[in-house]
Amino acid sequence: MRYIYFAALLLITFKSSSQEHGGIKFEQSLSWAEAKEKAKKENKYIFLDGYTTWCGPCREMAKNIFPLQEVGTFFNDNFINLAVQFDVTNHDNNFVKAWYEDAKILHETYKISAYPTYLFFNPDGNLVHYFKGSSKSAGDFISKAKLALNPKSQYMNLKLEYELGKRDSVFLLELIRTASDSQDMAADTFINEYLSTQKNKLTRQNLDFISRATSKSTDPGFDIVKNYPAILDSVAGNGKSKEILKTIAFDEIVLPIFNRKKTKYGGGMVMYSGELNQNVNWDEVKKRLDLVYPALSAQVILTSKPLYYQMLGDWTKFCSSVSLYMADTLIFDKDQLQSYANIVRVFSDDQESFKKAAKWSEKLLLLQDKTRPWYLRTYSELLYKSGQHELAIKPMRDYLKLAPSDEYAIEELKKMNKGENLR
Repeated sequence: MRYIYFAALLLITFKSSSQEHGGIKFEQSLSWAEAKEKAKKENKYIFLDGYTTWCGPCREMAKNIFPLQEVGTFFNDNFINLAVQFDVTNHDNNFVKAWYEDAKILHETYKISAYPTYLFFNPDGNLVHYFKGSSKSAGDFISKAKLALNPKSQYMNLKLEYELGKRDSVFLLELIRTASDSQDMAADTFINEYLSTQKNKLTRQNLDFISRATSKSTDPGFDIVKNYPAILDSVAGNGKSKEILKTIAFDEIVLPIFNRKKTKYGGGMVMYSGELNQNVNWDEVKKRLDLVYPALSAQVILTSKPLYYQMLGDWTKFCSSVSLYMADTLIFDKDQLQSYANIVRVFSDDQESFKKAAKWSEKLLLLQDKTRPWYLRTYSELLYKSGQHELAIKPMRDYLKLAPSDEYAIEELKKMNKGENLR
């Protein structure tokens, strides 16, 4: 809780500081109804900074971008500025508490799922534009916000024109750019619509679009991914074409055998639903894959089995399938193995699985660099859950040297020292 309180204080301090030094002047007393009333009276747009106390990029924006003179000049001249906290803590001040209900309504109405989210409303109080994520410079942030002031570039208007049938390539490029800034998953739909208008799909821009939006064998860029992998990889990065094909092979061939459906959400989240097939015949899976993706079928199965056994809750077979995955140097990926170790840590209650996953983490530590300190934390927790209490303490201490503000890990270390159970 100390961390949440400190983060909240930082946001309050940075926003106050930005006003004192010529940055964005955020309204300190208006309710949502009063802000809309003021906007209508002054014929001004509303800029709403949606943040949470736990959001690192939110704090970076409040510290490094909002206080800048040029940012303050632009936003203060053009907007009524509101900073709205979307989470709830025990240390919220009266102003934040007064916004609880309005924040909840805004969250539900505009389906806010990532932070920071920046909402722009016209003088009548209607949402006309939004984008998500931090900006690295004042110029970048201002250029994105300028789009909100022009009806021709406002994202909500662009989406409306699309729904009404506008499809020319110039319009679609503008729509793609704005949708990408907004982190709207509809960007992939717009990209594929644009690619359908292109006779030459091998331009650098089109190859980039293909690498971003091709997720089905029916997408217009699929033939490029399958038939020109080296050309695509020269733009998108080595191995990108194979990654796309393996994902499509899993989604269209393997997942239906699992009897499951995949739903994607913002932020890279994926959820699976449906009654799971309890008896998957892997020989049959391979036969079906071999018909369409013979060069990739073995690798697709290697990455499909851990997911299946996770869904099934069979941790013995999960661990065995991960061991096979680790043995294949063509597909082995450190972050994927870290993910497998975390899955065991969070979902399993099997001591032998904890021991095996700790071995995976131990291997990762031999390969890791200092940008991945969380490998240490996972290793420590797995050691502790496998009963190796004394061995678990040192890696947790080493982790906290690299991430001293992790309150959760601090509490875990205290429990380890007392011999208490971890969650």
